[in-house]
Amino acid sequence: MSEALEGARDPRRLRVRVGLAFVRILRPALYALLVASALLTFWAGADIGGRELPPKAAAAAPVLFAIFLVVFAVYRLALVRAKKYPAATGLFQIGLGALVWVLLLPGSRQRIGQDPGDDVQVLMRSSDAHVRALAAEVAGTRRDPSPYVSDLVELLDDTEPAVRRAAHIALIRIAGTDASPGEEGPDAQRKWRDFLSARGLLR
Repeated sequence: MSEALEGARDPRRLRVRVGLAFVRILRPALYALLVASALLTFWAGADIGGRELPPKAAAAAPVLFAIFLVVFAVYRLALVRAKKYPAATGLFQIGLGALVWVLLLPGSRQRIGQDPGDDVQVLMRSSDAHVRALAAEVAGTRRDPSPYVSDLVELLDDTEPAVRRAAHIALIRIAGTDASPGEEGPDAQRKWRDFLSARGLLR
């Protein structure tokens, strides 16, 4: 009764109380989103039972975590506003969540999972499309091409057509045949991975 009277006297307190009740209802969904994004992230890092996660499903991990982060931020800020949680801790947790979200992005995962490599490998990851294309061409002429085939396969889905063509030509030169005639993007990558793995060229 006293809380209701306080809410009637102070509408701002009433709004905060209603907001807290709402975010508590969302708490189960919060944990479900976190678990789902974690499972998709781990599965995207390696196959499970010989099955790889489809690319669209792998891309869903950062989306689910972003939704989790938004709901979590609303929940924490509501607690902070109600003076039931330390502001510094709440803001730190939200900032840490934002950093984790950035690391979940596909580009970040690829950079983290890759070794720095030699100069050609580094240049194949350059932000300059001309440099990537030239590095792909050089990789196709190396005596031992095995360190470069993984990067070349990744470049088959590059945003620049010239880079995709250079990577495709380099892989044909390395393999002595074309595993994906007339194809680009994820379909070509899948066929080249299967082909190169069967030949022992892709580790």
